[in-house]
Order: sequence, then C-alpha cells, then structure tokens
Amino acid sequence: MTDSRTNWPLIALLWTTGLLAAAQFAKLTLTFDALTQVYAGAPVALAVSGVSVVGIAGGALAGFFVAKIGARRAVLMAVAVSSALSLLQGLEMSFAVFMATRILEGFGHLLLVVALPTMMAALAKPSDKSVVMGLWGTFFGVGYALLAFVIPSIEAWGGVRAVYVGHGLLLAAILPVVWLCLPRVMAAGGVMPNFIAVHRAIYANPSYFAPGLGHGIYTAIFIALVAFLPAKLDAIWLTPVLPLANLSGTFASGFIARHIPASKLSIGGFAVAGILFAVLGMSGSIIVALCAMFATGVTAGANFAAVPEFNETPQDQARANGAMAQLGNIGTFSGTPIYALVAASLWGIVGVSIIICVAGVVFAGFAYRLARKSAA
Repeated sequence: MTDSRTNWPLIALLWTTGLLAAAQFAKLTLTFDALTQVYAGAPVALAVSGVSVVGIAGGALAGFFVAKIGARRAVLMAVAVSSALSLLQGLEMSFAVFMATRILEGFGHLLLVVALPTMMAALAKPSDKSVVMGLWGTFFGVGYALLAFVIPSIEAWGGVRAVYVGHGLLLAAILPVVWLCLPRVMAAGGVMPNFIAVHRAIYANPSYFAPGLGHGIYTAIFIALVAFLPAKLDAIWLTPVLPLANLSGTFASGFIARHIPASKLSIGGFAVAGILFAVLGMSGSIIVALCAMFATGVTAGANFAAVPEFNETPQDQARANGAMAQLGNIGTFSGTPIYALVAASLWGIVGVSIIICVAGVVFAGFAYRLARKSAA
C-alpha cells in the first residue's frame, strides 16, 4: 500500500459496502411496525438491537482479529456471512430463530465496521484521511435515507420478508466485486491476545478508546431519533430526511477537520446539538430538529476522523476501530429501549437527547484531552 495518492474508486467501493452494513440496522428499524404485527407480543425492539450483541461482547477483539487475518479477508468473510443470514431471514420462522439470526448477523456487521474504515484510511494520502473518514462516517445516515425511500415500495410489493431477501441479494451481488478489487491491507499474522489483555491494552490507551467513547455516546441518539422523532413531530416524512440532515453534518465534518482537530470538533458538535435539542423542546420546530441532527452528524464524522488523528498505523487504527465498534454497539443497543420509555412526549425525547449530549461533552471531552496529552 502507498499513501502517495488517494485511491478514490476503491474507497467508493468500500463505502458502498458500508451502506449494506448500515442496512443491517436500518432494515429492522424501518420495518419495525410490520415486524411487530408478524411477531405480535414479542420483544421486537430487541431484534433491532440484536446485531449489537456481538459488537458489545467482541468489539475490542475485532480490531486484533482483523489485524490477524487481514482486512481484505475480513471484509470478504463478513459480506458472505451477512448475505446468507439476510437471505435466511426472508423465510418464515419463529421469533426465537429470527432473533438468533440477528445476533449471528452481528459477526458480519462487526467485521465490516472495523475492516472497512481501516482499509479506507490506508487507501488515502495523509491530507485526505480526515475527508475519507468523514465520508465513512456518512455510511449510516446514507444507508438509512436510501432504505427509507425504497422499503415502503418493497413492503407493498412483497411484504416485510422481501426487504430482508433484497438486502441479502445485494450483499451477494457485491461479494464478487470486492473479491476482485480489494487489495491486501495489513498482512495477516500475529497472535490473538486473551480477552482481558485486549481490553486492558485498548482501554488503557486513550488514543484507542477516546474516538470510540465519543462514537458510543453519539450512537445512543441516532437510531432512536430516526425511529421516534418523526411521529412525535407529526411529520412521518422526516423518516428519510433526518438521516440526510445527519449525514450532511458528517460529510461536512471531514472538511472542517482539515482546519480544526477532529477531537475538538466532536465535542463542539455535542455542545451545539445539546443546545438545539433544548430549543426543539420549547419550539417543536422541524427546522431546529434538522439542525440538531446536522450537529450530531458533525460529531459522528469527527469521531471517525479522530481515529487516524491519534493512530498512524493500520494496526493501531484497527484497534481503535475495534473500540469504536464495541462502544458504538453499546450505544445502539441501549439507545432505542431508553428512548422507547420516554417516547410518549416530545420533551421526553429531547430531554434524553440533552443528557446524552452533555455526557458527550463531559466524558468524551475528558477522554480526548487525555489522548492529546498522550500523543504530545
């Protein structure tokens, strides 16, 4: 690999693969009502977060695993497994079996969200790394926005199961493309450390865990707001628009991070978003809601850009991305159930959002400060 120039075509392919990783969450969030009818009385909200279980348990190990087998092999394995499981979800099955497929799907998702940004950073020259990581940070928002537009038509044609089959077919279609195009990033090798040693190595080093902490706090907001905020504002049409506002901020953060350190930009995004959520609670303004989502998007992109800010080698970046995956999955797992408890009122939703943003300013801000000191 060389970083003398940025390989934009391959980066675009990796980002596109990331959209299908985002769809592993989006396809459940956006078919939530239909799925509650299919599995009446079942805790369907847990199925939304089911993919997060593996990330919570093994996110920290994932970076070492990707470094051991190589990022290319990790992507190929993840796409193949994810395709098979999504196709399986197109079949009639009990909720227990469906939940099991969701948890197993977490293996593929975890490998993708660690290996893909690691490869993207390796394919970018130094001056483009923050832009590339800002682009990567948009994968969740773009994935949600695209699916929000197409899922209603697919459901009307073939039902909720057709959505999952379609996702599996797209993954199957992209598998030979990544097989042919992706280079080897990080030579496979090394020994996997034990579970406790991995966590000690990552969480004793703020350069590894600070971006992940910011990301985990952010992810507690995003999926839940897309699921609950449009109905509370009596504007269901916002379902595809909120992710677009979010990803606009994420993409913009990559360019802003060329002039402002990403670690400081992340905290600024949390602060601005917290203020905007307070204004949203008082006004109920859709414009303010979109601005708040834009601000959270800036934070999301800045957290991704902070990985290469503090970690120069692909191996270090893979470990930092492992922490991103683990802490991010904790956020996605906990966010939806927490918001579900307060979703009866707008102030309940914005109140939780304000608390999360304040936590981002305080805790992620402290972690980033430690990372800057350790890098000095």
